[in-house]
Amino acid sequence: MLRFSLIVMLTLAFSALALGSSPPASANEIGKFIQQDELKTYRQLQEWTGAKFAASEFEDFPMTSDLLNTSYRSPSKAFLYSMMIPGGGQLYNHSTFKAGLFMAVEVASWADWLLNHQQGQKKTDDYNNFADREWSAERYTNWLIETIGIVSDTAEFIRNDSTMRFTHHLPATKTQQYYEMIGKYDQFRYGWSDTDYLIGKDNSPLRKQYLSDRATANSYFTKAKTGAIIAIANHLLSAFS
Repeated sequence: MLRFSLIVMLTLAFSALALGSSPPASANEIGKFIQQDELKTYRQLQEWTGAKFAASEFEDFPMTSDLLNTSYRSPSKAFLYSMMIPGGGQLYNHSTFKAGLFMAVEVASWADWLLNHQQGQKKTDDYNNFADREWSAERYTNWLIETIGIVSDTAEFIRNDSTMRFTHHLPATKTQQYYEMIGKYDQFRYGWSDTDYLIGKDNSPLRKQYLSDRATANSYFTKAKTGAIIAIANHLLSAFS
């Protein structure tokens, strides 16, 4: 019995010395071991399923070759950056040429929109002022009174035993519709200062000039709209590139 106890004590003593002589594993070594084990597990899962795993909240789980690569870039983040600012995703991915190209298109398209919109608005103000000088609701009303016998184009009247009604009515205020109608419809031609219903002078060069100015303004607004469409398309193209 005494001999058995002595053997046990000696065995424990030598075991303690053996363990004490081996330095403990460092935290770095433990981390490398865990990392290698996780990498091995991920490779096995990839071989078995052929899937590429991705985490939620726009943080993509990197592929095997990117696990230890600090330069890895999230495609989802790149997509969001490009949707907000064209070229932002490309800049995030260090593709400076593409980033510069998309950003240049963005600036050019919005600059085109701004310039054309301003030109269209200026032309609109010009032809509105022109109409205020050369077209008169008073002249138009005088024509209604003296030739038809009514004081407003909203009134129903009888002529040649038939009931007639105007299809268009002059707005009470100078709205966008007001400025459109006085040039567009023949009904309002006698409001222009160069017409005279008393002598049958129906043609109005002033009206033709007015319509031409309106067409020019509308062309500017159409170009501005095209610039805005290009800008939106640039956002989408940048996001999916």
